[in-house]
Amino acid sequence: MKKTIFLSLMFSLLSLSTMAMSNSKVRTHARFLTDRMAYELDFTPMQYDDCYEINYDFIRQVSYLMDDVVYGYYDAIDAYYRYLDWRNDDLRYIMTASQYIRFMARDYFYRPIYTTSGHWYFRIYTTYSNRSFFYFDAPTVFRDYRGGHGRSFFSTGYYVNRYQPTDRFTGPGAIIGSQNFTTSRRSDFGSNLRNRDQKPDYNNYSNRNSSNRTADPRYRDDSGNRNTPQINSRTTGVEHRGASTGTSSRSSATATGSRTTTTNRSTAQPTTSSRSSQPANSGTRSGSGETRGNRSTTGR
Repeated sequence: MKKTIFLSLMFSLLSLSTMAMSNSKVRTHARFLTDRMAYELDFTPMQYDDCYEINYDFIRQVSYLMDDVVYGYYDAIDAYYRYLDWRNDDLRYIMTASQYIRFMARDYFYRPIYTTSGHWYFRIYTTYSNRSFFYFDAPTVFRDYRGGHGRSFFSTGYYVNRYQPTDRFTGPGAIIGSQNFTTSRRSDFGSNLRNRDQKPDYNNYSNRNSSNRTADPRYRDDSGNRNTPQINSRTTGVEHRGASTGTSSRSSATATGSRTTTTNRSTAQPTTSSRSSQPANSGTRSGSGETRGNRSTTGR
């Protein structure tokens, strides 16, 4: 009897682990998403590292759920949005009010995951399709962070007192319970929802509203991000941005009290040069995960 219970428990744990994303992929996706957030929102080095930790925790948590989210199960989708609200709340602690308002206005940051045709994807890769290019060096915590600052350890948030609260966004930011929750859920995961005892089917939402910013010259590295020199001057022990892409990196800028304009911006181009108007799971999409039973089960 004890042996049967033990084997049953081990089988359950094994099944759970196969549904989760590998730690290496969690780090990679978290770094890419954080890199683009730092680029567009003008992060300081401290914000950059903390944002990476928050994105890492979120991606690691939801990777266990996404197979069931693809099937449209209510409980899995509700759990996903609970983790997403925790993540967005932690980000509110580390951002200024103006940064957070810009963050909420970008679906590929604020609601980063969507499903289509039996798979799930990160919106950021449709907006920035060149996955091998990074604007910034890796976070200093890239190799070492394993989730010790997540909500599992700090129920009210580890980051709540790390920054001055005088310039913090105080408006409504949660997705669950908001007047746009139903619309957001439909945009992310379609309207194909069900209980566990109902026959599974796939949602078929396509990320048709996101443009390919990597292909658009307006969104190359011309931000003049004043915090870039501080982030990129730190020693991380991780490969330098663009080091293996065959592209030219930005020349370093001197930090001043105002925003500066740097020269020799990267001219890296993605594999496609047209604006994306197709679902992200097209046959030519690179980097898609393995599948099990027509469901994507690893990194996208």
